[in-house]
Amino acid sequence: MLKISQVIFPKFAKKSLMKFNYGISMVNAESFWKAGYNGQGVNIAVIDSGCSFHDELYPNIIDSFNFTTDDDGAFNISKDYIGHGTHVSGIIAATNKIHKIGIAPEAKLLNIKVINQYGNSNVTQLIRGLKLALNWEGKHGETINIINLSLGGTTDNSELRSLIDEAVSKNITIVAAAGNEGDGVDTTDELSYPGYYQEVLQIGSINEKRVPTAYTNSNLNIDYVSAGDNIFSTFLENDYATLSGTSMATPQVSGSIALLLSYFKANAIHYNRTTIENYLAENAILLTGYSYKLQGKGLIRLKGVDQRGPRS
Repeated sequence: MLKISQVIFPKFAKKSLMKFNYGISMVNAESFWKAGYNGQGVNIAVIDSGCSFHDELYPNIIDSFNFTTDDDGAFNISKDYIGHGTHVSGIIAATNKIHKIGIAPEAKLLNIKVINQYGNSNVTQLIRGLKLALNWEGKHGETINIINLSLGGTTDNSELRSLIDEAVSKNITIVAAAGNEGDGVDTTDELSYPGYYQEVLQIGSINEKRVPTAYTNSNLNIDYVSAGDNIFSTFLENDYATLSGTSMATPQVSGSIALLLSYFKANAIHYNRTTIENYLAENAILLTGYSYKLQGKGLIRLKGVDQRGPRS
């Protein structure tokens, strides 16, 4: 069975108070915003529990699909009943008109629901969702650039692996949660698929003090870490909530890559998986005192940018 990587019940905030996702500053997203790169022209598939209507999200939703039996299995109804997918979507591309939440506030989201109202899913549903994302085309020939998977399971699967290879061949970046089965030490390995596949960017969680959270998985294939603890974002009923987990760290990275791709696209710069990974590796911040198995190459951090391009 697939599991979402969320570890605490939501904490709700008063709407009258200005709230923010501290991951925005941690990845240096504001530098890209000031230069005019907000994720425009980038399409991200969020394969999750669907997405609830939200004022901060609906302008950026380009399509929705459902692979669960919720709502009688209606294919085009991806209503979120548990809030997970809505929260993840907000971290990636909330418009930031009310609160400062979304890393890439002009990126477009394709919501693919594979987790039902009880929080359950399976690898068959994930495979169907991935196939749709890999082959989706918009009304004007748009295709998916990034796939966010804030979920995972403990079983390797050959068909799932083949779809990851297909994504690589199509120049689609897959970002996946490391999982929340960690025991706080790096001497044991906790594996979650598809995050553990080397072709996937596997993301662990740190807190606001840049300390790996006790629950974040450790293994040899961790790629990076990002803010995952007590993250404020969009939620059900047009509301907001604070959640924690590698589920929340993963969309911080998807949104960051969207900012980078918006720069590449706007300046007609050819890019591929290697280009993206080299940029991320060169600019990541290695956290002192923690092994590679807990943090990979370190904390995702975007290099400063202006209209002429990334700078030191």
